[in-house]
Parts: sequence; structure tokens; C-alpha cells
Amino acid sequence: MKKENSYGKNMKLVTSYWGNDSTSFKLIPVSNDCPYTEVIYIPDTTLMVVISKIKKENFQMLNKLDDNGDIEYSKTTGRDGKKQPKQRRTQVEIFQEYYIINFEEQEEFIKEFAVNADTYNYKQFLRNIDSEANAAIKTIEKPALVNTDGAVLTK
Repeated sequence: MKKENSYGKNMKLVTSYWGNDSTSFKLIPVSNDCPYTEVIYIPDTTLMVVISKIKKENFQMLNKLDDNGDIEYSKTTGRDGKKQPKQRRTQVEIFQEYYIINFEEQEEFIKEFAVNADTYNYKQFLRNIDSEANAAIKTIEKPALVNTDGAVLTK
């Protein structure tokens, strides 16, 4: 006996911005049993970023701050001739991220998790690079070779 999926249909598709005022969509959780905090679609790179509720420790370089909360700068300049901020390596807690790069898998994820996948037009943002590349290929017809009278030359 096949077991039914016990996950999904606990996120909602909403319109959002990404980058330089480019419109995109996000999936946001609509119930507490959702395993993800957010799903972001980046149309420029056709990447879907899934941010889970699983936390992990990660090292990051953060700017050092003085007692007033201002960034501290080093006494020497960097390669670009500008003062560089002092930094320190800090361990921070972040959410685990997953990246879905395949168009079919992105669409499958949306259909499995979005409660409004049937009514929200996410396909206006979702891009299939493979089909776009095939559509962009054009064959250019070479002009025929002609003689001085304008007649087409044959072999």
C-alpha cells in the first residue's frame, strides 16, 4: 500500500521584489507545520532559494564597532587606496538554505507546497532557461553568390 505524502500545501505564493526593482514571487508559510521560513525566486538567475527552519552555526566576517556603534577602520589603506573596516570572525546561527536550479523541480515544488498554485500566476515570473535559449537561436540565411550579371552561381 502506497503511503500518501504528509507534507506540502502549507505555503502561499505572493508577489515580491528582487534586486533592481524586478518583480518576482515568494512563498511564505501559512501554518506552523511548514518546514520552511521562506522561499525566494530570483528571476535574473532562475534560482529558487528555499530557507528551512533548520538552524546551523556558520562563521562570518563582521565589521568591528566602537563603543558608539560606529565602524572601526584600520590605520592602513586597502588595494583601492581607501581605509578598510576592521573585521572579526564571528560564529552566527543561520537557517539552512537549499537551492533548486532545475525548472521542472521548481515547478513541482511550487505545486506541492503552494496552497494557491492553481490561482496565482507564478508562471509570469518563472523562467525556463533551456526553452529561452532554444527560442533565441536563429539561423541566418547566407546570401547566394552571384556573378557580375547578378545570376546565382551553382557548382
